[in-house]
Amino acid sequence: MNSKKIRRFGAWAIAFLVLLYVGYQFYTVQNKGVRTETAMYATVSDTLQAKGFAIRRETVVQEGFNGVLNYRVADGERVAQGGAIADVFAGESDAAARNRISQLDREIRNLEALTDSDDHYVSNPAFIGNQIYTSLESILNEFRNGNYTRLSALKEDLLTSLNRKQLLTGEEKSEDFEERLSLLREERNRLEASAGERIDTIFSPEAGYFVSVTDGMEYAVDMERVLALTPSEVTKLQNAAQEGGSAAGAAAPIGKVSGEFNWYLACVFSEEEMGRFEGVTEVYLDIPFASTEQIPAVIAARNLDPVTGETAVIFECSYMDGGIALLRNEGVQITLRSYSGVLVKTEALHFADVERTLYDEEGNETGTQVEKNVKGVYVEYGGRLKFVQVFTEKTVNGHAICKTQLSDEEQAALVTDSTIQLYDEVVTEGTDLYDGKLVR
Repeated sequence: MNSKKIRRFGAWAIAFLVLLYVGYQFYTVQNKGVRTETAMYATVSDTLQAKGFAIRRETVVQEGFNGVLNYRVADGERVAQGGAIADVFAGESDAAARNRISQLDREIRNLEALTDSDDHYVSNPAFIGNQIYTSLESILNEFRNGNYTRLSALKEDLLTSLNRKQLLTGEEKSEDFEERLSLLREERNRLEASAGERIDTIFSPEAGYFVSVTDGMEYAVDMERVLALTPSEVTKLQNAAQEGGSAAGAAAPIGKVSGEFNWYLACVFSEEEMGRFEGVTEVYLDIPFASTEQIPAVIAARNLDPVTGETAVIFECSYMDGGIALLRNEGVQITLRSYSGVLVKTEALHFADVERTLYDEEGNETGTQVEKNVKGVYVEYGGRLKFVQVFTEKTVNGHAICKTQLSDEEQAALVTDSTIQLYDEVVTEGTDLYDGKLVR
């Protein structure tokens, strides 16, 4: 009996040891003691956040009128010198009726073009498709920028393109639009008979971008000394704009015209932030509430206050559109530089001593030499670690940007077989790392 128990116990012990061994092998395969990440190519930007005060050469349109003002142009729209900005009507109903007549005129013109057989038969279907996508893109851009005044006209352009495509594909006939045209003409004739004529027209004093609202800050800065603004002056301007600017006076202005493409953005930076501007002369501005595009700018002035250590940086921009014409005091992201390369975490960087083989001019081996403190990363190749030297251009947000294409000088300084490559498995965590270590 005792002999049976001993054999049974021995069998269980052997089975347990076998299971323990298999489990250990599985664990060592699955847990290599290191963690890796795939090296990916990316572009990283060095950016700063700031509050910017926009300075433009603006002309306030201040004209007296008696009646109801009806603007002809939308905010941010280009106007010519002497071009009509707004009409004055005796009452609200007359102004509303004239607005509706203008809208009807546009729709009638679009439908008349559709019913013209000489028009849609020569149209290119691919061209019409591009018009549809362009109209959609314009609507989305205006919506993002908050320029809702142009959405109605853009919507009409989109509908016209869609109707034109239906004609080309045979889904609609030109006769189908005749009934709609008849109704629109009847409505227009009724309004024309009842609506009063304008009693006055207001014209633009100069060419530029028109904005129907003013903030009292149009003449807050002498344009002759924009580049001499100090940090305290910029801060005062920003605070005044935040509080609503100065009083508009007895009669509210009709609007303003930004007559020049060149404009300025004034920001204040600390001494530490200015250190990142070293060697930078050109930047890109991201102002989400003004434009969906990156705005190129140059640094026109850096005015240091030696007491506070702050610096007023004046950016000069030559890009202008409707959204920028409305800009005054907004948050801005400034892109100082952009770097492209393979990204690795800074934790993956190590310094190691590397022994390299020396050769003479004929390619004969002459000996070895140990290079001290070579910067590189450990990369997993075939279950083993390999130390490869890296050349980093910049470290941004905890990632080092490593070059994959080396210059002649860097190639001469390379002491490992190669440098990091795209899709390498780079070790980001691990202990006791060394070249040739078996990790599975």
